[in-house]
Parts: sequence; structure tokens; C-alpha cells
Amino acid sequence: MIGLNPSPILPPSAPTSWPLGARVKKFYFEHEPACTAGFFIAGFLFDMLAVGRIDRLGNIIQQAAYLFLCALLTGLELSEIYGGFSPPRRLQTFWRYHTTATHFMLGTLLNIYTVFYFKSASLGASLTFLLILAAMLAVNELKPFKTSGTTMRMGILSLCLISYCTYLVPMLVGSIGTWPFIGSMAAAALVMGALAWLLQRRLSSQPYAICKHVLIPFAAVLACFTWLYFAKLIPPVPLSISAIGIYHDVSRVGDRFVLTTTRPRWKFWQRGDQSFLSRPGDKVHCFISVFSPARFKDRLQVRWLFLDLVAGWQESDVMPLDIIGGREGGFRADTIKSRYQPGRWRVRVETSDQRELGCIDLTVTEDDSAAASPTHTVLR
Repeated sequence: MIGLNPSPILPPSAPTSWPLGARVKKFYFEHEPACTAGFFIAGFLFDMLAVGRIDRLGNIIQQAAYLFLCALLTGLELSEIYGGFSPPRRLQTFWRYHTTATHFMLGTLLNIYTVFYFKSASLGASLTFLLILAAMLAVNELKPFKTSGTTMRMGILSLCLISYCTYLVPMLVGSIGTWPFIGSMAAAALVMGALAWLLQRRLSSQPYAICKHVLIPFAAVLACFTWLYFAKLIPPVPLSISAIGIYHDVSRVGDRFVLTTTRPRWKFWQRGDQSFLSRPGDKVHCFISVFSPARFKDRLQVRWLFLDLVAGWQESDVMPLDIIGGREGGFRADTIKSRYQPGRWRVRVETSDQRELGCIDLTVTEDDSAAASPTHTVLR
């Protein structure tokens, strides 16, 4: 034995001796909350590129499938907590990751509805909404909140289900308004009631569990959503503003619109002539493109407001706008303001019940220069 100098033996648990798959699993188990949050955010990023038209059949089916799978996995998780379900041996490996899969699908769904509902909102509002959702998930995965995880996931599932019904029902009936909204809430309640009934059959000895984990979260989300709707804080999906801008002239040539603007090219952030230089005889044109699903008909209104330095925003005109859906680029229209005065103006596109779809501000200034401003044209 003298003279032997054996090489040191690494312990079996050393990560460098593990296969790649084992090291990935070890990393996941050690950083599960962060990984779960990452999958949640990945759902948002994935669908930012994948989401298309709101009325695309593939999108509608995908969302329905995700809602079904999320309800199935969350329902089985609740059954497992109360002893009504035990995963079969062949599914135990998959079941270890069912929470991650649920979070990924919920992230995808919430991203779709964020895009749909907040398309006409500011970028800051959309980012704030995303950050709040990510924070909810991170808190949900902390140890003090582990026992409430199923309840919080059921609450997010309720939000996704209500959002799905809120745009699907108006799209099916071809209009928006109070009655389609009430129908949407009734459809969501019917689906959640069916889920609660199925869980009650499996957990007949735990009626309080169904109320705590399913009915109360859904009722809270439903009440909040209803309040936001009647407070006019929810955009009127499935409608959305495709384009809105201020121009000196709008004319139609065939199936295209010719938009005339005097905006200097360096003001690239403005949508047309938002700094409107007015000469005698000029009219202010507001060009609007509104997307709505196929076979959708409704009436909007375009409200012109003027900022009085003492009394605030004052209504000047309200112009009706009938829209017909189906066109990929949106239903296009031109509203004209011929009587105006210098100062700040705002054009707001609303539904018939005065829910804002989009708006644009402009400043009218009299142009006293001798030379006419150069004009540029844009085709829509």
C-alpha cells in the first residue's frame, strides 16, 4: 500500500457528476418559486408574438382548451388536498410539474386578455397590470402563502374565464352593451357552477372547501369586474382602435384613404397634425380605424372636446359613427370639424354608453406665416 496516491473520489451528490437532466431538476427544486414565476412571465412573452385577431377561431379554441386544462388541474389539486384524488403511478412525474403547467397557461391567457382589453390604454397602464400579476404569483409561491395557493390560482382562473366570456358573448351576438355583458357574466357563472358541482360530487364531505376555494374567489372577481364595467373602466372588447390621427385633409381613392398632413418629419411621434397649424378655410379631420370582428355591427360616437382654461374640458360636438366589422385593418371613417378656435382639443371615440375606446389630443394654432406649410400624404 506504500507509495499509492489514489485520486480523490467526488461524492455522488456533486452536481458536476450528474447528467444534465438531473442538474436541471436539482436547480428547479432548489429555485422552484423563481422558476414558477419565470414560467408565468414566459406565458406573457410567448403570446405577445403569437396572439392575433380576437375573432380568429384558432385563438378562441386555444383559450377554451387552456381554460379547461387549468380548471381540470386546479380541481384535481384541490381534490388531492382534501383526500379525494391521488395521482396514478404513471402520472406522478407529470403531476410534480402540474403547478408550473397551470401557471404557464394562466400567464398565456392573461397576456391575451391584457392585449385585448388594454390595447387602447397607455403603455404604462399595461405594464403596471403585468407587474401586479407577476407580483401576485411571486407572493403566492412564498412559504407563508403555500396553503392559499389553490385559492389564488382559482381566482386568476376566474379572471381568465370572465375575460373570455366578456368578449366571446358580444362577438357571438354581434354587439356590445349592458345585456351582452350580463349574458357574459351569466355564462361564466354557469361554467364555474358546473366546476363546483363536479368537485362537490368528489368532495361531498367537504362543502366548505368548495365554497372557500372556488365560489368565494369567483364571486369576488365577478363583483370586481362588474363594478369596473359599470364604472366604465373596462375597454369595450371586442372593439379596438387600429389607428387614429389628425389631418388637414382626408380623401378616398378607390378602397384607400389619402391623408394629408403638414407635420414636420422630425415630429415622428405625432399621429398626423396634432400640432395643427390653421389657415382660413382649413378643416380639422380626425381619421379613425376601428377593428371589430366579422358580422359585428354597432354604433359609436366621436366626441370633440375643447379645453377652457377656467371651466375645464367642454363638449363641442358629438358625431355618430356606424361600424361594420370584418376588415383586417379595421373599419375606417373620417370625422370633420369645420368650426373651431385656437387652443387645446381632444377627440374621444366612445361606445353608445360612453365607454372610451380611444382618444387623441391636438393643439390648434393660427398660421400667420406667408409661406404655406409643405404637405405630405399617407395612404391607409
